[in-house]
Amino acid sequence: MEPIVHVMSKNGMFLFRFNNGEFGSKWCGIWKGSQKYFDYFAFKIGDEFLSEANFKKFSFYNSQFSTLLFETSKGKVMEEVKCYDDSVLVSVTPSFDSTISCEVGINIRRRDENYEKGKRYNLTEIKNGIKTEFNGKAAYIYFSNGKFEKEEYYGIHSPGVYALKMGLTHYLDKGEVQNKYVPGNFVYEMKANETYDLLFSSKEMDFDSTYKLIKNKIKYAEEYGEIIKSESRKFDVDIIDRGFIMDSIDGIYSYTNFNDKEFYAGFPYFNEFWLRDALIVLPSFLSMGNFSFVRDLLLKIAYKIDDRGLTNTMNGSLYPKDVLGLFLIDLYEYFKYTADASLINLLSDKKESIMKTCSEWMENGFIHDKGNETWMDSINREFSVEIQAIWTRAMYAFYSLFKDQNAKELADTLKKSLNTLFKEDHLMDQKDKDINGANQIFALYFDVVDPDKKEKIIKNIEDNMLSEYGILSVSKNDKTFDFNGYQTGAIWPLLTEMFAAVAFENGKNELGKTLLSILKDNNDNAQCSSRINEIFQPDGSPKGCPSQAWSIGLIPFIAEKYIMGIEPDIPNSEIAIKKRNEIKAKKSLNLGGKKIELEINSNNVKSNYGLLELSDRFILEL
Repeated sequence: MEPIVHVMSKNGMFLFRFNNGEFGSKWCGIWKGSQKYFDYFAFKIGDEFLSEANFKKFSFYNSQFSTLLFETSKGKVMEEVKCYDDSVLVSVTPSFDSTISCEVGINIRRRDENYEKGKRYNLTEIKNGIKTEFNGKAAYIYFSNGKFEKEEYYGIHSPGVYALKMGLTHYLDKGEVQNKYVPGNFVYEMKANETYDLLFSSKEMDFDSTYKLIKNKIKYAEEYGEIIKSESRKFDVDIIDRGFIMDSIDGIYSYTNFNDKEFYAGFPYFNEFWLRDALIVLPSFLSMGNFSFVRDLLLKIAYKIDDRGLTNTMNGSLYPKDVLGLFLIDLYEYFKYTADASLINLLSDKKESIMKTCSEWMENGFIHDKGNETWMDSINREFSVEIQAIWTRAMYAFYSLFKDQNAKELADTLKKSLNTLFKEDHLMDQKDKDINGANQIFALYFDVVDPDKKEKIIKNIEDNMLSEYGILSVSKNDKTFDFNGYQTGAIWPLLTEMFAAVAFENGKNELGKTLLSILKDNNDNAQCSSRINEIFQPDGSPKGCPSQAWSIGLIPFIAEKYIMGIEPDIPNSEIAIKKRNEIKAKKSLNLGGKKIELEINSNNVKSNYGLLELSDRFILEL
């Protein structure tokens, strides 16, 4: 199946669009974070609009550059699109002399808004462009040549009807009516092979800045492409396709706002800073060597901790039971990679509050989540297996960070309770509710399952939840399984990634390879170019958010920790490299102020630093 949509993004600025050039959803257009600015742009060459009718080819180079080729009755037209921090540049080059005009639909709104009756804009003509204002927000359009012909038009449209017709999920877009404001047209008389540029921006820009972006667009695109290639070369492992690693790294960058220290859960639907999603993906930034961003993000989140835990989104009001636990796990991972104790010292005055919060959540040896307090927030669950797994690992991390004996005792209690959920060959999804669900993968992923149970649980998941398109959220043989269920049957690539990590960690390389192949061949590019959907139906139909961060964002961390077996312990000036059968890989690391080169060949490891060989691992001493 060819992907039908794509996302271009940089530091929160993003464009969502169909690959044939259409803007057929209320989520299509140009956004900055959760704030929308532009609904669409429509170029007319002579008497013919560039559209689905004359579209020929789409090329997605990466999340910051793409091209579309159209074949009109007079000849070919190339459209290049480049995404910057606060703007999107569209460059149109016809192969023939013609008049070009562009109609732009403006719709300044928040993500949770739809049609607003009587909505009106203030239009101002500025040097080489226009400024439109509404409710304290402004959208800017700058042009390189020609003129702007003012002809204001207010109307309505329903772009989501097209999305539904094309088979894009109805999730969050049911074809609702949207406001439409057209300020006029941008017009220019063009010569053959001349390029016309329009810059769509969320902020005011001076002429020199716009000229620089336009002049250097190809240079900037090539530079970013080289960054992605360079980053992917750090993960030279024989069983992961280089292109898939590049998609993952490009994806991670596209969901990241480095300027504002934020991470978005997905585009276009989840264009907000989701703490849970960020914390699940954050270890990949460690594997990529971006320690400063991890520190900044953890610091930003740390200030949000209170006696209720942490919210799911940065400015949200819901306090799920898993987010604070994931924060503690990531804090420990960051410390192991950097030996930076500054965040630990910062949290010293909150450690008693965190312990108190966790203790208050305890009930008969379990963390008592209730209602919709887990990542499976569409289901009313309590005493959920993944909550116990996350908090068991979190309390062990807390003990390692703060040497708090109470945390160690709490972790031991939670681990013992979690393992009582074991029944024959699986961990029950919830205490006193025997559902054979995929959340038990969390217990394996965070390594809190008793060793004698692991083999049976892994085999159960492989036998009952592994499908051609990934891991089912519930066993196909369970009475609760629902083919159309969002979290009671759908395939979550997140779970497929996590189970791949589990497979490699437990020496099941063939299973791990199968899971990675599913992600690459059956999930990546299914609906959105170089991205993976939020969910898939059991028959492989892509559903949910077309571009979900955690569906592709764990790959670097899995490659480094679970496939190559690399575990830094910089506080103790060493790195462990677990022995891995039939794995060939090379990895460059910058840890402890040193540049380290590793070459892994099955159970042999070579390095530019001395290695101590033990029965199951090598130790590199810094």
